[in-house]
Amino acid sequence: MRRYETIFIVRPDLPDDVIDELIKRFGGIITDMKGIVVAVERWGKRKLAYPINKERKGYYILMDLVGDSTVVTELEKKMKFDDNVLKYLSTKKAEKVDLKEIEKEMAVAGQDESPEDTTPTETVSASEMDITDVTDGEKTPDESSAEKECKE
Repeated sequence: MRRYETIFIVRPDLPDDVIDELIKRFGGIITDMKGIVVAVERWGKRKLAYPINKERKGYYILMDLVGDSTVVTELEKKMKFDDNVLKYLSTKKAEKVDLKEIEKEMAVAGQDESPEDTTPTETVSASEMDITDVTDGEKTPDESSAEKECKE
């Protein structure tokens, strides 16, 4: 088995539930062909480098997977005929994969996403923040003259 990374761009106007269904469908194709979905990252809406099918923005999704080359071929065939997918690209990350390492990586990724693992962060109001640069002690260039007068 080999490790692959597939990134695909879908239309930006799709609702979240349709994007979820697309990810589940593509993940189902991978698992049906005895592959493993290691991770799915939603990069969100971004501006495209050039228009694709008259779209200037797209919703980016990255799938990290393990499987044979037939898995990637079938996945790309399904993406090619899906009207919601604007572009896709698959790359091989590793020739051979140790399944125990993949299981550990999936377990770590699962722990990172759990809400219990998050620690609360300290919130600071805007008035408590110092707007001077620590390195040279000068004011930031976007500071208005009214703010300078108030501080003096």
